[in-house]
Amino acid sequence: MKTSLVVLLACLPVFAHAEDAPEYDRPGIGFSTSTVGRGVFAWEQGLPDGSQDRSGGVSTRQWTATTLLRLGLGETTEVQLGADSWSRLRIRGNGAGERDDGGGDGSIALKWAPVLADDRISVAFKVGTTLPWGKSPLGDNGRDHDVGVSWGLDLGEERALALYADRQWGDSGTGWLFSPSFSFPLAQQVSAYVEGGYGTGAQYMRAAGAGVTWMATPRLQLDASLLRGLDADTTDWQGGIGLSLYFD
Repeated sequence: MKTSLVVLLACLPVFAHAEDAPEYDRPGIGFSTSTVGRGVFAWEQGLPDGSQDRSGGVSTRQWTATTLLRLGLGETTEVQLGADSWSRLRIRGNGAGERDDGGGDGSIALKWAPVLADDRISVAFKVGTTLPWGKSPLGDNGRDHDVGVSWGLDLGEERALALYADRQWGDSGTGWLFSPSFSFPLAQQVSAYVEGGYGTGAQYMRAAGAGVTWMATPRLQLDASLLRGLDADTTDWQGGIGLSLYFD
């Protein structure tokens, strides 16, 4: 699915911040290598996420309250419902201006994280599709599909490597997105990560960024992230702040 940023972690830290907390998919480009668990419900919310780009004398700024709801169907599977529940778009330059406010598109996905023999390695797969109920320009007015995979390696001492890959196809076109990341602790209950993003076609991206997460309580995670575009065809800045909360 398109990353407007919203963007979201290359790959979230692949270690849990608290024994009873699931791994959240915020923040970054990719998603975590686990599911929330049977009967567990998680709510992940941008407060908001945003992007800013300047090209050809035109400045584009967008803020989006991205919402992700995750429900555990089993120990290794979950269903995800997402939506750009509120968006604000501002375009200025070359004697013209545009202001739009409202809701964007939604999404539905199924995620599977099989149990592997080596507990240092983790992997998760996700297949999903957009729900094009948003009106242009806040919505794409089309349906897109994607299949993604995240792979993680626990390096010990709360450090981890992760690799993310995604294939998109549909009304917006086709494309690949790849993202490596490295996560590490900063303090008790506080972690950080660095990531890169390389995309082609409909998911074109050349970017690098970082983020931080804080387990404010055993159930509540707060996050902040920033992604910098590295060429003229990538959005200049993407990032945001958000929270993640789970209920069992």
